[in-house]
Amino acid sequence: MKNRISLRSMFVATALALAGLNLAGMGVAAADPVWDRIESSGNIVCGAIPNDPVGSWVDRQTGQWEGYEIDLCRAIAADLSKEMGKEIKPEFRETGWKTVVLDLQSNKIDIWPGMSATPEREKALSMIGPMYGLAFCGVTGKSFQSEGTWESLNKPEVRIATVTGTSIETAFKKLAPNATHVTLSEYSEVTLAVQSGRADIMGADALRCLNVHKSASHAFGDIVFPTPIQSMGSSAGIIKAADRLAPWLKKWSEEKQASGEVKAIFVKVLNNAGFDTSVIPPEVQF
Repeated sequence: MKNRISLRSMFVATALALAGLNLAGMGVAAADPVWDRIESSGNIVCGAIPNDPVGSWVDRQTGQWEGYEIDLCRAIAADLSKEMGKEIKPEFRETGWKTVVLDLQSNKIDIWPGMSATPEREKALSMIGPMYGLAFCGVTGKSFQSEGTWESLNKPEVRIATVTGTSIETAFKKLAPNATHVTLSEYSEVTLAVQSGRADIMGADALRCLNVHKSASHAFGDIVFPTPIQSMGSSAGIIKAADRLAPWLKKWSEEKQASGEVKAIFVKVLNNAGFDTSVIPPEVQF
């Protein structure tokens, strides 16, 4: 009798093990703590960096968070509401560039929707995206005339100023390798170099170009988006265990960029912040 019970137990255990293997082979997803927490709480906690120009800031009159990072989170929450069949409200919790990775890993925030997917961040987080792209551009000195192409910038007599060690520096050196590259430690030094005539053009991304030109348009020439348009992608950071949220978010970002909804978010925020979006060529996407 004991042998019969033992054999039966072994059979049941083997059958369960095989069933588990079959489920794994069918691609049954593991539990996603972030998805489950959002669904049960009805909130998605998004990071927000105070006084991050255009990206996120607190409106002094309303006390509400504003910015394109904030509106991206609101859009994500709205579509998660449809996916989960219940209202998902965006909640904003303060973070910073020095702590955002740790805040994600510790579940202080669920998502930060806009940062470069560096090798270090990819080791620590799942980087989904790009969620949006920022076109490379330049702000010229008052006496510098640009033809508006990478080819015209790719000459030794053209002096391009960028910040040392940034992805912007890497991109401009790759796209205009024959230019004379002036690399400096801070953007304040870069803008001063262009103003003083030490450099002909400041290399940056679309948001920084608009911001610099708005703050001191009298001290510069034009904003140039060299053609063919080249962009730098920004990804969303979430914890690696978010196995269900990651593919949903990837599909969401692809669809929203293709439909133009991401660009609409940026244009709205930029216009509300008083930027002249008419200088952005129509072929520039976000």
